[in-house]
Amino acid sequence: MKDVPDLFDSAERYDKSINWEARFGRELPMLQKVLGPPRAQGLLDAGCGTGRHARALAGLGYTVVGADLSADMIRIARRDSATAAPSPEFVIAAFEGMQDVVQREFDGLYCLGNALAAAGTREAVRRALAEFGLCLRPGGRLFCQILNFARMRREQPCVRGPRRAVVENREYVSVRLFHFREDQAEVTNVTLWHDGDWQKRAHCAYLYPMELGEFRAFCEQAGMRVDYVWGDYARSPFDPERSVDLLLAATRL
Repeated sequence: MKDVPDLFDSAERYDKSINWEARFGRELPMLQKVLGPPRAQGLLDAGCGTGRHARALAGLGYTVVGADLSADMIRIARRDSATAAPSPEFVIAAFEGMQDVVQREFDGLYCLGNALAAAGTREAVRRALAEFGLCLRPGGRLFCQILNFARMRREQPCVRGPRRAVVENREYVSVRLFHFREDQAEVTNVTLWHDGDWQKRAHCAYLYPMELGEFRAFCEQAGMRVDYVWGDYARSPFDPERSVDLLLAATRL
């Protein structure tokens, strides 16, 4: 049987699997509302991936720096932004120590796609939010999105998906299974695709299932005031029993 490329064996192929038009339709208006109009000190995209949001916001007049721990993600972000005008800046940086890399304060910082929870442990998430505070000027705005783990903990079993993607003329179907321990969520992503025979790939990752009370406390410890909490990008009130996401906006004091 011939070797068939896995959806997750490169950042570029995974990037192509995402419906960016749909994401931008719901996320960009929220970012503009929370972070305000373009200002001199710009925005920091913490966990920028392949730089799609950074490029979109740069096209709307913002100065943007994208930071990600993955060198492969940053390579693609730089490549795909080479001909953009204006072009965002991209740096390799983990959440912890990000201020040492960017060496400046920003008007706004955003962290999307549940990336904050992917820090993996309570202490890592706390340190990440402390670092976000250091990266914001006084009065700077923070916007973060994570999953509503309070709701997910009560689901037995907790399954998300299926998600369908067509990449390079091949259809992939993925589901995610969440197993909650006391202070960690183990996520198993199972992807199936067909090319003569059915094939599969399963891989695990660990999230820190932070809930709203702790989110607020970590922001306050980092010198940020929580201004808004929503349950979706339509700005519906957050409901721990029903909301799929937890969206938080805060201001650096």
